[in-house]
Amino acid sequence: MLARSRAYLNVEQIVGTLSREDLEDESHVKAFENQFCDYIGAERCYATNQARAALLIALRALDLSSGDEVLVPDFTYEGVVDAILESGATPVFVEPALRDFNVPASHFVEKMTERTRAVIATHLFGIPCEIGDLPAIARENGCVVIEDCAQCLGAEYKGRPVGSFGDFAVVSFNYEKHLTTGEGGMLAVNNPAFAGDVERVVESCTRVPLHDEKCYVYGMLVQHTATERTVYKRDLLAYFGQNCCRDDPEIFGLMDDLVLQCEAWEDIRAALLPHVEREIERAGYVPPHMRNAAVRKVLRRAEEVRSRVFCPPIRTIGSGNLLMGAPRALVGALGLLDLPAVNAARNRNARLFYGAMQDTPGFLLPEVSPDKVPAFLKCNVLNQTHHPLSLIIGRARDRGYEVGNIQWPRPVHLLPRFRHVLERQRGAFPLTGYVTGRIINIPIHCSVAPEDIEGMAACLREFAGGAGPGVGDRLRVPGEEAVTHGV
Repeated sequence: MLARSRAYLNVEQIVGTLSREDLEDESHVKAFENQFCDYIGAERCYATNQARAALLIALRALDLSSGDEVLVPDFTYEGVVDAILESGATPVFVEPALRDFNVPASHFVEKMTERTRAVIATHLFGIPCEIGDLPAIARENGCVVIEDCAQCLGAEYKGRPVGSFGDFAVVSFNYEKHLTTGEGGMLAVNNPAFAGDVERVVESCTRVPLHDEKCYVYGMLVQHTATERTVYKRDLLAYFGQNCCRDDPEIFGLMDDLVLQCEAWEDIRAALLPHVEREIERAGYVPPHMRNAAVRKVLRRAEEVRSRVFCPPIRTIGSGNLLMGAPRALVGALGLLDLPAVNAARNRNARLFYGAMQDTPGFLLPEVSPDKVPAFLKCNVLNQTHHPLSLIIGRARDRGYEVGNIQWPRPVHLLPRFRHVLERQRGAFPLTGYVTGRIINIPIHCSVAPEDIEGMAACLREFAGGAGPGVGDRLRVPGEEAVTHGV
């Protein structure tokens, strides 16, 4: 099956680099940070254990306190909200626009108050948001802008790279992203006024130990093997590989020996494959009691009741091990060199998909306006047919394509553990609810071939026609120039 995500990795180069370099030499981290500064045009960059750690460091540098508010899209990763809560601030959710799933500046302005300290401007799925005027508006209202570039590294808005507009920018390097270190992130500091505050916070953080660093890097190689088309049989988490290395000493020891001895990737893969196939089978195992639909229903109801009675704790990461170590920095430096070619391949696949789906009744594509050069992470299409999403997803998977609303099936304001932030009102953000209920993520990574694009588009076209009712009917279908510019 074609996996929803598969990172591009120059595995021979990665193995060769890891085998010959000192993996405890922190100068490799500094070199990667400087390389990234040059790429994005930032004053200073800090390589972190994950993007959430980068965001938390930025928020802590602002010295937020109870009563301070941070504006954040309602259509986002829940870890973003966790970081806001851990910083001591209150998240204020903002609804996106249907035209590209990003939050327009006007929506942020509507939610700004004297308590607003920061705005998190997210560039979703590789399409830049309209970031141009937002920093000036934020300054006028006494707050800062943090660009969330986790899904948009390498894109441009009006000739400038995303991540260069805000006071801060946050980037993700997990396995599903344009550039991967297995797991990881980067905090870019664009506003020198905050340099000292960020440095103060960073000095209180510790670096990830070598063993854990290896788990991330070796796990990335395990994930690369597990997502090969001939191996990938069922849905696997992006953390499958690193979990294998962390939980199974045999797999970790095997990888450590083979990588440090600089074995050829063909030999590493051959030795690794039986272990990967075994772990895939374990990951797909369903306990006997969970095979009963009635039992699953009762457990689901019990969880819903529990979430209403008990307030789940905030998921915190503290200050320990928030900074990246040398092994992942070495991998990131190699990946940054390949990033332009990777983005070009993804954008070519996106262009093919847009061309195959343009003007297909019942399906709407997000806009890419002429002032944006995207860096597509995934292609997306909104299902406005009368056919349920589950039927369309099932048909595609029967044909060997993993598509669907993979990331965020529910708006963050509806997650039980955030109910104390905003009363769980199902109608509070109708556009977000509409998108999460109808969006279809289409894989366009470097392992996707043109015939795959046509196969997925052909599957969707079988359901074309008969657009269903809803707020999405207001979405304008863009013209060819708007859709394909920069793709």
